[in-house]
Amino acid sequence: MASRGVKPLPRGKPSGLPFQARLTDIAGQAGLKQVVVCGHPNHADYVIEAMSCGAAFFDYDNDGWIDILVLSGSRFDDPPPTASNRLYKNNRDGTFTDVTAKAGLFRTGYAYGVTVGDYNNDGFEDLFITCWGQNALYRNNGDGTFTDVTKEAGLLNAHPRFGSGCAFVDYDCDGKLDVFVANYADFDMDAVPRAGQSKSCNVEGVFCGPRGLPYGRHSLYHNNGHGTFTDVTEAS
Repeated sequence: MASRGVKPLPRGKPSGLPFQARLTDIAGQAGLKQVVVCGHPNHADYVIEAMSCGAAFFDYDNDGWIDILVLSGSRFDDPPPTASNRLYKNNRDGTFTDVTAKAGLFRTGYAYGVTVGDYNNDGFEDLFITCWGQNALYRNNGDGTFTDVTKEAGLLNAHPRFGSGCAFVDYDCDGKLDVFVANYADFDMDAVPRAGQSKSCNVEGVFCGPRGLPYGRHSLYHNNGHGTFTDVTEAS
């Protein structure tokens, strides 16, 4: 990749030798045991239950070891009470400990994307998570905990939205991380067509969306430098 006029290094020639790498699933023995929920295991009734959840590798406590955040969804009919985003602390021995509740990150609902960055320049990595409903900005308190500052930061949506991806990015090069949010579609349970009852999902058993649903408008939020953001989507 090239960045700001810096040319990338030339790629080396392939050796032609077979690549003998093998990946082994060690999540269970490493302590990452909580099941990620997003809809029913055998069927998806709505488009928001047909999308997978994101994850992030980052050093949340600045101990030099990479920890893991795994997002989760839910189910409409019978939402599991334990379905939540999960933060796993690196034990430095190949295992992880679930510190979600201790860190203040337990939250049920439908989460999809996450970006990591130090938006307030205090030296600790913060989190922005996109969801169906309301997104969430978590400020890292520097003591192993996080605080949901979405409302005070000016990032609450006036109406529920379907956030899919997101990124911290300094788009105006002022030294402060701004937030870009990719919104997928407008999904309203009271207005969404039912399976088999719309041109976009006229086959029984096929969920409705994204065709037939209003598109979601992406959003850009400017970092004001004192813990708040301003929606500059139209201005940009």
